[in-house]
Amino acid sequence: MCKKILAILFCGVLGLSFLVFNIFSKQLSGDNHENRLLTGLPQVLQSPPSQLFANLNSFIADNSPFRYQLVELNANASYLLFGKVENDQVLAGRDGWLFYKDGPDAARPVANYQGLPGTFDTPEELAAAAASLQRLSDALAAQGCTLVLDLTPSKDRVYREYMPAGYPIVNEQNRTDRLAAYLREHTTAAVSWQYPALRAQALADPGQPLYFKTDTHWNSAGALIGLDGALAAAGLDTLPFDRYDLVQDGTQTGDLANVAALYTILPADPEYTAANYAALYPQDARTVGVLGDSFSEYYMDYLGLRFAGCWRDTYENGLNAATAADPGCDILILQVAERKLDTVLALLAQF
Repeated sequence: MCKKILAILFCGVLGLSFLVFNIFSKQLSGDNHENRLLTGLPQVLQSPPSQLFANLNSFIADNSPFRYQLVELNANASYLLFGKVENDQVLAGRDGWLFYKDGPDAARPVANYQGLPGTFDTPEELAAAAASLQRLSDALAAQGCTLVLDLTPSKDRVYREYMPAGYPIVNEQNRTDRLAAYLREHTTAAVSWQYPALRAQALADPGQPLYFKTDTHWNSAGALIGLDGALAAAGLDTLPFDRYDLVQDGTQTGDLANVAALYTILPADPEYTAANYAALYPQDARTVGVLGDSFSEYYMDYLGLRFAGCWRDTYENGLNAATAADPGCDILILQVAERKLDTVLALLAQF
């Protein structure tokens, strides 16, 4: 009898929650901040028998009344009381900093930050990457185009003082340091790896952030150092960082704050722009193409101010034989974030 009463009460509470939610739904936020597709009814109905109950459970969890509010409440309580982040893709650092811990297609970000030997490429893998890069560089050079491989540092080592103490650096040289050094020594391709410059600037001027505290990306100030490194590798003149007149240009909520459901308690990150950039450089008649990930989006405004033409595409779409044969630009920047190295090395292997 007691079990029946509990079952009836459970169903009553569940049904009442749907009713109350429908009444007040217009006053409640239903925005999905999780950076993933929630399970929908068609996915359940089309499930094979072996996955039906798992997908049904996910559907109920993803579409429960007050889901976003409860997830946010749980995330905020864990962070404020215990300094913990509930999402397994996000790592809570010091002083409100969030770092990328893991995720789909990520090349072991935290292990790479630590410089664990298990992340290093083998001599055979390094030699294969160098040979592929050299062939691509030669093919583009034959079309009058200069290739720059632009490796983008993650913010964890640039701002290592904000990383949690439980993740010590084992080797100062991480996978990307070793890869960049090997490619510079064994190819004639231009390789830009601006970790030393970014780290030095972060230490020299802590008041001017180069990356967002609650986002995976650099801001437009950090992107200036990355872009100058790529252009210098291509043989162009660049200026010292202190020549740029950086002004705050709005704010944004970080992607890590969104994924971790901390967007209501962590402040939005300031964005910056170099207000004098166009006045610092004469107009260049060349066209610059960029094949990259989301970090390279921060290049495009600056490239548009300096060059007669510029365009951007993802390397998944544009890193192929057709582009090598007809690049459509004078300088091609192949930009890749550290956590995407595996993806780009696999694409380079086609050359």
